[in-house]
Amino acid sequence: MTQKKRLATLALCALSVAPLSALANPIPLNGSFSFNGYGVASFSPNGGGIDTATSVVLENPIQVSQVNTTTFGNPNYFDGILTPGFGGTLGYIGNSVPNGTYPLTIGNNSTAISNLLGITATNGDAFYFSASSESVLNRNSSGNVSSMSVIFLGTMVDTGNNISPTSSSLGLTFIDNAGTLGYTGAFSAPPATINVPEPGSLLLVGIGALGLGLCARKFKLTGRVSSGLQDSIA
Repeated sequence: MTQKKRLATLALCALSVAPLSALANPIPLNGSFSFNGYGVASFSPNGGGIDTATSVVLENPIQVSQVNTTTFGNPNYFDGILTPGFGGTLGYIGNSVPNGTYPLTIGNNSTAISNLLGITATNGDAFYFSASSESVLNRNSSGNVSSMSVIFLGTMVDTGNNISPTSSSLGLTFIDNAGTLGYTGAFSAPPATINVPEPGSLLLVGIGALGLGLCARKFKLTGRVSSGLQDSIA
């Protein structure tokens, strides 16, 4: 064997035993998706609507509801690796235990939360969003329907080392429809803000959610409030 062939063989052997993560070339994430949460177990104080809440107890899992083909005009990284709809991709908010709950305090703007969002794609890569700040975007109430929208800014990472740590946002909308509680959400990298519905629109969403609540279903869907975010960043 010539020296050139011997060196080529050694190089191929080195590549074959090298960990995949070492061969990866991480790129900044450009992607978004929206989801429905299983439900809201409770909120406090509970003397009014959920728009007055300072804490909510969220029920897991979450289920991806929408994945656009583009994010801010560029290809959506999650398109093709997250499956929307019933039977689609599941994730969690704050608690990776199956069907676990997570108490979320609202209004503490500077509190960092590690792994606030976790989701695993169909290719096996797991994504984790950690929040560094939080802001209440809006509180709405119309009759016996109320809502509150919150946005978290932070960073998304993945276990496959396919993306570099990327600034991103997680928006959550909590809904109280005459005592029927639920939440929706949307993730975006780069960060985005949520289009919060006006009270009249919120009432329609609540009525639609109530209709869904009367149907046999796996999740306590509360209307795709987060779809407004998906439309704005596509």
